[in-house]
Amino acid sequence: MKLIRNILFLSCFALLLAACQNADTTSNTKDKDLDTILSDISDKYAVLSVGSDSKDVKVEVEDTEDVNKVKADIKRQLKESGLNAYKVNVRERNAKQVEKENRWLDIESKTLAHLQENKEYKDVTYKKTDVTLKQPVTVAIVTPIVKSDDGAQEYSEKIKKEVNTFLQTKDIKKQSKGDSYKIVIYDQDDQVIS
Repeated sequence: MKLIRNILFLSCFALLLAACQNADTTSNTKDKDLDTILSDISDKYAVLSVGSDSKDVKVEVEDTEDVNKVKADIKRQLKESGLNAYKVNVRERNAKQVEKENRWLDIESKTLAHLQENKEYKDVTYKKTDVTLKQPVTVAIVTPIVKSDDGAQEYSEKIKKEVNTFLQTKDIKKQSKGDSYKIVIYDQDDQVIS
């Protein structure tokens, strides 16, 4: 009788231990981290960009997606994982617009690097401008001079000519996909020289 009772006790104990381990395993799979949630969202929807910090989650989706549906999905997954502290911001973007912005960001970086190879232009920088689908792109170059300086106009025209020549190279023309552009030269005080 004692032997049966001990076997029954050990069987119940083993069953209880196994049940506890199974419950613990399911709670671990339920608890996703933020990266996993955002990766899942990127797989489900046409996501253009994702960002997060300690309190915000920011997602940009193509304008073909339902922003409210994406936001609800993120909030649901955060809640299921016990990550309720995040504020979720989802906005839609035109994919062609984003593609054009990224192309011109790269072109502007290459243009600046090309200018800075020349000692005369090593201190020039570029100014970020808004890129839209229907307007010409503004390539804005900032110089280390003041508009009222003698020779400022001539210096700005030299830079403008150099930039235009670079933008007409075969590789850059291909990358720009025929987008129209204008070149604006600023002085160090953010005043337009030409």
